[in-house]
Amino acid sequence: MRARSFDHSATRSGAFARRAGIVTLAAALVAVPVFTTAPAYAAIGDYITAAAFPVATLSGGQQTSAYFNGDTSLTSVASPGVCQTVFIDGVAVDDANYTDPTSTQLSYDSLAGQYSATAGQTVTVGYFDQDSSRDDGLDSCAAPALADIAITASVTLGEPTPPAPAPAPAIERSASAAPLTLKQGVPFDQIVTLTLDPGFDFTDGGFVSAGPQSSAGLENGELNPLEGITFEYDQPTAGPPKLRVHGTPKYSGALTTGFGIGDGVSFATGPLVLNVADRNGFVGPISLDAAIGKPIAGSTATIIVEGLQVGAAWSATLRSTPVVIGTGAVNDAGRIAAVVTIPAGLEAGTHSITVLSTSAAGTPFSTVVYFTLSASGTLLAISASAAQLAATGQDLAPSLFIAGGLLLAGAALASITVNRRRRSA
Repeated sequence: MRARSFDHSATRSGAFARRAGIVTLAAALVAVPVFTTAPAYAAIGDYITAAAFPVATLSGGQQTSAYFNGDTSLTSVASPGVCQTVFIDGVAVDDANYTDPTSTQLSYDSLAGQYSATAGQTVTVGYFDQDSSRDDGLDSCAAPALADIAITASVTLGEPTPPAPAPAPAIERSASAAPLTLKQGVPFDQIVTLTLDPGFDFTDGGFVSAGPQSSAGLENGELNPLEGITFEYDQPTAGPPKLRVHGTPKYSGALTTGFGIGDGVSFATGPLVLNVADRNGFVGPISLDAAIGKPIAGSTATIIVEGLQVGAAWSATLRSTPVVIGTGAVNDAGRIAAVVTIPAGLEAGTHSITVLSTSAAGTPFSTVVYFTLSASGTLLAISASAAQLAATGQDLAPSLFIAGGLLLAGAALASITVNRRRRSA
């Protein structure tokens, strides 16, 4: 079997160059017959006086490179070339290999896999001169017995590295959060009341989080329903952490976000509902930004609906005379979050804005808000109840309110953005 270098990174360029030189020499001999023998190289001791590995025991996953002549930074020696072979418990397991410059690297995994070496065995690399006695001029690495090799380096195989123990799976428990009652444009600062499974243990601390923050950016110019609202948590010295919600809501509606809580071993997630009444005291998926007693023409209506089919089309239609005042597609969170404008010229009486789309279950979805105008175009009342529409309008079914699902669930828990406060007593 032809020599295979145990050190797969060791170069054999010297050997190849040597063979290339022989081809040139052979061509010259055709013209000038000369009888000669291959030159004898200097003894290995002239350039390598000792070899050693910096470790005594090579364990699973480890590797080590030999250094020479007592120099721990020297792992190769410029030389005419040197032979090496690998012995396990004194028995050669590899062909003698020619290397130039010489360097040896041993890998536990390679020894165990390629040579079936096991813990407790001694692996020795022997270094010796080339056999230059061949009359064909070719270098040869005929390995002597280990006992006849003066310069060697050895390691003992240790035990394979055991795999790291798999972390214990987190225990999922139950938790719920009391809804918050807020008002659009009115500052607030509240601690959320959490009801927790008794299996939680916060002796060593814990975390609680909710989101997204009011600063979270949304794509396509979409409004952030939670704009103006900030989530923080306090970690008391004892007991569960406290979830604090504060700010000034910019939008109204039954806004749903998620919360998560954990103690390092157990965790739970659940919905957190913020019932934000608009300036008129109404909580619904469609809110009029005009206050009662104020002109409605040119004002806006905010639409925030959750629990819809992602990508489904939606439309907002103003009646009595039907006018489409908004269209779009449900976003990746299953939500409509849009602002539409109320046109001028509406006559006195009851009107409506109807939003149509598709629910997450694939069924038709609609929600309606009704409002009544005076002869001068001021807002008199707002309701989600069925009513007779003005002029050519028609009766529509009452609103179907959907405040869709939890935005935060187990695997996404780590993505929640939370402002943390310092530890409190």
